[in-house]
Amino acid sequence: MQNMKDMEGYDEMVRKFARGLTPEQRFDGMTPEQRLAGLAPEQRLAGLAPEQLLLAMPDDLLRALSDEYLRSLRADVQDAVRKRIGRPSV
Repeated sequence: MQNMKDMEGYDEMVRKFARGLTPEQRFDGMTPEQRLAGLAPEQRLAGLAPEQLLLAMPDDLLRALSDEYLRSLRADVQDAVRKRIGRPSV
C-alpha cells in the first residue's frame, strides 16, 4: 500500500484543506517561534504601536536611550523599560 504523502496531488489537497481552516485552527499547538518562522523582522513587528516597537528592542539598545527620552514615554512603558535595563526613575 502506497504512503498517502507520496500520492499525486497530496500537497495540493493539504493546501486546499489548510485554506479552509481559521487562523486559530492553523496555529493551534504551535509555539510563538514556529508562528514567526520565515518572517522578516519588519513583518514580525508590523502593526505594533510605537510603544510596543520600543519594548521589542533589545536591552542593550534600550540602555542607550537618554533619561530625557524615557521621561517622555507613557508611565507604563517607561516603567517597563526602566525595569528591564535596571535604571531607576530620575
